[in-house]
Amino acid sequence: MVSGAGAVPVKLQTRGRASGRSLRWQPQLLRQRARGRVVLDLLGSAMQPLKNGRARNSWRQIRVTALAVHIFGSINLDIITSLEHLPRPGETVLASATARLPGGKGANQAVAAARMGAETHMVGAVGEGDAGSWMLSRLKADGIDVGGVATLPGVDTGTAYIAVDSQGENQIIVVPGANARLRDARPVGEGVLLAQLEVPVAALLPVFKKSKAIRILNGAPAVIEGKALFEHVDLLIVNQHEMAAFLGLDAVQGNDDMAAIAAAARGLLCRDGQAAIVTLGAAGALAVWADRHLHVPSLPVIPVDTIGAGDCFCGALAALLDEGRCLEEALPYATAAAALCTLGQGAAPAMPTREAVEDLVGRPAPERLSLERSATEHALPIKKPSAASLS
Repeated sequence: MVSGAGAVPVKLQTRGRASGRSLRWQPQLLRQRARGRVVLDLLGSAMQPLKNGRARNSWRQIRVTALAVHIFGSINLDIITSLEHLPRPGETVLASATARLPGGKGANQAVAAARMGAETHMVGAVGEGDAGSWMLSRLKADGIDVGGVATLPGVDTGTAYIAVDSQGENQIIVVPGANARLRDARPVGEGVLLAQLEVPVAALLPVFKKSKAIRILNGAPAVIEGKALFEHVDLLIVNQHEMAAFLGLDAVQGNDDMAAIAAAARGLLCRDGQAAIVTLGAAGALAVWADRHLHVPSLPVIPVDTIGAGDCFCGALAALLDEGRCLEEALPYATAAAALCTLGQGAAPAMPTREAVEDLVGRPAPERLSLERSATEHALPIKKPSAASLS
């Protein structure tokens, strides 16, 4: 994060109207202008010269007015069970509570982006019936445009079965349902494109090839066929397990050697100008370029439920990049959003607002410790029974 004399307050437009807030965490801007726009290198490396009044790469633009975040991804009904410990192979474990909540990596990331102030468009598919209708209503309640979501007859809405233990760790089984039938998605001309791998790679490939937006892929789950998208991606986001799977590694790197993790992550980069982010759970996130890396620690909270933290990070980061913020500047805020998400219940319902994230980052470190909760205070049993119904 850059502050002090280099910071330039700019009032941004969000959802078509002025936010009224001077965001003083702007990076130092390069003094180049074209058609009234200020441009800087979002990757933090040398600026490419302008050609015909436009930056050569849409990744390298900063806009005084934000555009939009376009989410291509899954929409699931999450069935969450609360357990004392996660089952081992062959073990039966009794649950203390269960709940049905909105989820799916695509929907979660869309909610995270919308709550960070981005105009957000969802592209996906649901089935006919109560579950699909309920999911659409929940997305609309967060101001998300669902015009790109197809309702498919004769198929169920995707479902995720999630077990969460008393420490907030989880195991997830996903039944794709309608998500597996996403077809005919259109390329994105501007703003940010964000997708995951819970929808068919074949549907995403032409979108990534033809889109002129900033193209972000969250490589989750680690579907090996997803590697076909890597050369068409500007920013790849994976956790350590996903990185190991894509690289064919047997073991996951520890968090004590960031240089080693960065060296491994460079094996995912396919061309010049790309960047990768490896999310490290409680250790934060590591941004990796061809020639350098940057570690951003997480904030000191004790998680209640880690289900949606990775999705929250991706959606929040997309919203910040859509505003034209550089990666180094956006990372602390996305990491803070993910930390806040772990203090709530479920995935989409726990996504924090922009105001909450800015308030947390603005606090001195000692005050952050007050956000800690007892490790025994678990997200489930559900404290609000109405949240567990499809009404």
